[in-house]
Amino acid sequence: NIGYIPWDEGIASTYLWKEMLEQRGFKVNAQQYEAGALYTGMASGEIDFETDSWLPTTHESYWKKYGDKLEDMGSWYGPTSLEVAVPSYVKGIESMEDLKGQADKFKGRIVGIEPGAGEMQLLKSKVLKEYGLDKEFKVVDGSTPAMLAELKRAYAKKEPVAVTLWSPHWAYNEFDLTKLKDPEGAWGEGDEIHTLARKGFSSDFPEVGKWLKDFKMSEEQLTSLEAEIQGADKGKEQDAVRAWLKDQPEALDTWAPVSADGDKKKDIAAEAERTMEVAWFPWEEDIAATYLWKHVLEERGYKMNLRQFEVGPMYAAMSRGQIDVQFDAWLPNTQKKYWDKYQDELVDLGDWYGPTSLELAVPDYVKDVKSLADLKGKGEQFDGRIVGIEAGTETMDILKNKVVPGYGLSDEYKVVDSSTPGMLAELKRAYAKKEPIAVMLWTPHWAYNEYKLNKLEDPKKLFGEGDRLRTVAHKSFTENYPVASDWFRDFKLSEEQLAGLENEIQKRGTGKEEQAVDAWLKKHPELVDELAPV
Repeated sequence: NIGYIPWDEGIASTYLWKEMLEQRGFKVNAQQYEAGALYTGMASGEIDFETDSWLPTTHESYWKKYGDKLEDMGSWYGPTSLEVAVPSYVKGIESMEDLKGQADKFKGRIVGIEPGAGEMQLLKSKVLKEYGLDKEFKVVDGSTPAMLAELKRAYAKKEPVAVTLWSPHWAYNEFDLTKLKDPEGAWGEGDEIHTLARKGFSSDFPEVGKWLKDFKMSEEQLTSLEAEIQGADKGKEQDAVRAWLKDQPEALDTWAPVSADGDKKKDIAAEAERTMEVAWFPWEEDIAATYLWKHVLEERGYKMNLRQFEVGPMYAAMSRGQIDVQFDAWLPNTQKKYWDKYQDELVDLGDWYGPTSLELAVPDYVKDVKSLADLKGKGEQFDGRIVGIEAGTETMDILKNKVVPGYGLSDEYKVVDSSTPGMLAELKRAYAKKEPIAVMLWTPHWAYNEYKLNKLEDPKKLFGEGDRLRTVAHKSFTENYPVASDWFRDFKLSEEQLAGLENEIQKRGTGKEEQAVDAWLKKHPELVDELAPV
């Protein structure tokens, strides 16, 4: 958030920085304030910075009041001057002293600007008194645009008018004006124009902080930019800045230089504008990976929309471009048929964990069942049931079509379609009662830490070789999200990391996944920068 006072150099420098920061990938809001409200807003942290503090004189009162809550980023222009000015056709008025006894000529008025401006306070409280004018003249509160409009109207009619002005100002190029001399030095020494920021801004935005501290403008640059803005329609200030920057091709890289990292931040900001559609399966490792990346990407400014799917519909939706990415593709075996069907529309961003394994598991209190072959003849012990997971998964297809018939179990056992949470709930209930149960499981899975289970050996290798957990995306993903694509390609989790994250999520329960990830990352503070370096 940039605040500004509606003074011409403030408008010019504010919209210059708004445009440059937006070209560097930042989101910027610029809002007009009176001086007092501007300083209050910065001191409270609501406004990040402003570029038009006249110090040490004009805004001295505000600096004394709020300076301990602000950062001075240094001056970018100076010295300046404050003055009262009259048109040159008003003869005999060259100095503030010359206004004495001339109030009738000016209708007893000096046309002012915003009442909260430091210049107005100085004029009313010091300058007029210094020259004995406080009884003759009234300083009329107004605004900078209103003062300039009155100057323009009076000038067109050749009427006497006295206005508050300052240098630099484009009005001195537009009108033939006399700056009234200040022999008593009541206005004080010329100020420098400083950029001030809220406390902590430089640490929050170190790159921008350095740019602002190094920023300088020449009088020619500033007045030409002001003139460009004056020639534009109201509300088109930023368009005028863009036009001016085209004529100053070196300005952007001089004032807001970027390294390769800076370019990367710009790229991140650009691709983060598009909401990322992410699919997930209700499997523990997928929940963990998906919510981990949700936290990391949102910290980097991305927006994510999470959508739960069964496996088959997810691949179909991704092939149509309705889903951008998914983190739990078990390949090359478990989800092979989906990959074979849709791979022309997809891209494989690499594996982040493996090898995995699929298996049936039984509690270790179930004796004499160590292998899939040992289930033969024990159907009654398990009520003729093997508790499965989601019906559409390749895992279930392998179990039903290869493993059960391959070990001669088809006549004794029915594979019960369920869901992963449903299977785990049934395992928990049976385990508490020490009842025999056979469930579809896989490694890695937190259940092996929670319960004493036996993975049933698969001597015939009917479950196939272990898979790798891979990130798969729609084929347009690498073009739409080039930076995120690089992050996903480099993504790895160890078994210890994955198990720890899954356990944290399990402890917190459904609906608390984001809090669980946040808590887990606090134990691994380095991981965000490792996963998504900027």
